[in-house]
Amino acid sequence: MSKTVRNVIIAGVIVVAVPALIFHGQHSRDRSALAAYKAELRAKGEKLTPEELGYPRPPESSQSLDKLRAGLSHIGSLKYHPGSLELMRFVGAGRVQIGWATAQPPFNAAWSNRTNSPNWGEFCAELDSIGGPLAEIRAATQNPPRYFFNDPTNFPNRPKGPFVELRNAAHWLMGDAAAALHEGQLDRAHADLHALTQLAQFYREDLTLVSQMIRAAIAGIGLATTWEALQAPGWSEENLAAMERDWETVDLADLFEKGMIGERAFGGAVIAHLRAISPKQRMNFLNPAGNRVARRTVEDYFEQFVAMPLWVANSEIDELFYLQWSQSNLDAFRQLRSGAPWPVVSQLLYTNIHGMEGAFTNPLTRHRYFVSGFLMPNIIRVANACIQNETQRRLTITAIALERQRLRNGKFPTDLKALVPQFLSAVPMDLMGGKPLRYRLNANGDFTLYSVGENGRDDGGDPNPSSATDQFGLGGGKDAVWPTAAK
Repeated sequence: MSKTVRNVIIAGVIVVAVPALIFHGQHSRDRSALAAYKAELRAKGEKLTPEELGYPRPPESSQSLDKLRAGLSHIGSLKYHPGSLELMRFVGAGRVQIGWATAQPPFNAAWSNRTNSPNWGEFCAELDSIGGPLAEIRAATQNPPRYFFNDPTNFPNRPKGPFVELRNAAHWLMGDAAAALHEGQLDRAHADLHALTQLAQFYREDLTLVSQMIRAAIAGIGLATTWEALQAPGWSEENLAAMERDWETVDLADLFEKGMIGERAFGGAVIAHLRAISPKQRMNFLNPAGNRVARRTVEDYFEQFVAMPLWVANSEIDELFYLQWSQSNLDAFRQLRSGAPWPVVSQLLYTNIHGMEGAFTNPLTRHRYFVSGFLMPNIIRVANACIQNETQRRLTITAIALERQRLRNGKFPTDLKALVPQFLSAVPMDLMGGKPLRYRLNANGDFTLYSVGENGRDDGGDPNPSSATDQFGLGGGKDAVWPTAAK
């Protein structure tokens, strides 16, 4: 072998070996950093895998869900669907239209523009015609199952969640309650409200954001319906006490934390699954059959045969990125427990989001964190929905207790502390301000009850929008004020 050939071979080996050694060293450091971070979190009591969270769980009875589906199937296709109703519709700052007292059922704008919008007689007759199925739905809610996904990591056989059916059931219960209130049937409306609170408890122990978000949505429907119900005369103190107890069981404050704990663990399981399967299986997993198009472009082939193999070889850094991002969001949200107001916590969440965006917009790094980008949900929307609905729930419980006190004593109290312990176990805290909900007795004998709202500042119970672009609503004002009925 000539000296020249030998030198060429040596140079070639160096060209291949040096990057390989560098890559191997970086890979070892990434793997060590991931292991160290996991050990640090576990030392703090965090559970990072589905197994540590108790998955797979023993299958739970589907009896309640089966009954619910049966009730919905017996409703069939009717002319008017209550999902288009707008209950608790704000018509001004701190003022809400009583839906069941309007001239026509309060359908949204899409329905209002139709010539076939129902009158109350037609709408109530339709609800009366499905009394049997509605009774089935109410009965199905009385034993809420704790979870739906007994093994969320069983990717090939993961069943489709019944979330459309749950929301559909909530709409029918809401519509029936509105019709009952219009007809003065308080017992029927109360039965619907009770069923709504129980429906909001379905899959309460599911550690998935989708399960927790549907719970928040159903609770929002139930809370709006409860405001409508409280505007009706004739409730007894016993009825109101039962209503208050129902809402006390539906704690929405921990929805985000539950969901993020699960998503963190399931995200890690997704990354492990992607490491283990073939390139074709990997692309099919990331592009489900219903969303996949023919993969024929240069970019498609680059993603499948270059980018993804490189990702697999460097997946520890992506897993570390996802784990750190999830933990930072959990740490921020948990500050609510120690009294940090929501505006402070939400700013921390926004900071986390913005810090992550650079990794996905940079063309040199976005493939490095490809799966993190695929996994990360819109946490701001989820967290905001959780806090806004929980704030409304606490205002609702307090407003019910105030009405109970008025029925018992003939007038509202001068201070919320007067409700404790007879009507409330404690004055609810305001998550927006980190202090108890605000309250004052007005000169006319009525009251103003409010949260300080998303600006975190006490504006004296001012329900007016913070800016010209904000809409009227409980969360759109300077303070989140328990609304009064529009005259």
